[in-house]
This record gives sequence, structure tokens and C-alpha cells, in this order.
Amino acid sequence: MPDPLALVRATLYKAERARILRETGAEPVFYVTEIASGGRGGGSSAEAGRELHREAWGLDPFDVVNVDRWAGPLPLAWCFRFGWVYGVCDLAVFDLGRLKRVVEVKSYGRVRERERAQAALYGLLAALNFLSKPEVVVWSPSGEVAVVDWEALALNSLTRWRSRELARELLSAH
Repeated sequence: MPDPLALVRATLYKAERARILRETGAEPVFYVTEIASGGRGGGSSAEAGRELHREAWGLDPFDVVNVDRWAGPLPLAWCFRFGWVYGVCDLAVFDLGRLKRVVEVKSYGRVRERERAQAALYGLLAALNFLSKPEVVVWSPSGEVAVVDWEALALNSLTRWRSRELARELLSAH
């Protein structure tokens, strides 16, 4: 079994690298929200989310692995052939240092396909980083929605998004 502390450290390193690469434009880095929604996040809820996620950078890896249960926002990133996918999941739940659950929290009522896709992408990033298969859910005022098909949904979201990106590149070249 991989060392949980090493996995948390490596995950935080990859997320910080992706964040810096996005800021500098040195490599292609795409936000989970861009891929899930097909556009850039904006508005007051996006700003509130960014503020919450800024707090995640004070995360101590020892806290995650040295308590019976830890839950909090967690930066995640993975480098695919087309570039980095990066974001901060609202809630990652660890039991005894092992990732068990990924939660996307929404402040509005109905959970749509976009929110399920966003949660699924966080599930994929978490699975790749922590060598696990977490439960993936969306919490909203209307209740909890389990994203049982998160693997397929995440891959479909990446495929659809990548196809749109390639089409944009082809159209802009002519």
C-alpha cells in the first residue's frame, strides 16, 4: 500500500505546479469548472468558491494522515497529454489517511449534469492522485446526489471538451 503522507505531498506538489503554470501561461492548464461547463467560471458564486479554495493552500499533509477522519477542500491536478487539469474539490474525506469520498458542494437547489460532471472530474483527479476509487457525491439544498457513474462521466466530459477545443483550434487556424 502506498504511503498516505507521500501521496498527499505529491498531490499538493502537482496542484501547486499546475497553479503556477496556469498563472504564468508556461503550459496549458485547464480548470475543472471550464471542462465541466464548457466555459470559464464567473460571477459571485465563483468568487466565493475561489476564496474558500485559497484557504486550502494552508493545508498541512500531516493533518490529513494523522487523524482518524479528515475532511476539507483539497487542490487536485493531473497532467494529461493535452495539458494539466486542475481544481480544488470542495470536500475530500479521508478515513485513517485513505481517501474515501469526494464531495462537490452547491449553494443552489437542483443538481444538473454540469455539477455531476464537475464532481466526476474531481473524482477522477482524486483517484489518479490517491490510487483509490472514492465515492463521489454532490451536496445541494435539495439533498445529496450520488454520482455512481463518475468514471464514465469524467471521461466523457474530457472527451467532449477536448473535441470542442480541437474544433476551436482548427477554426481559428483558418
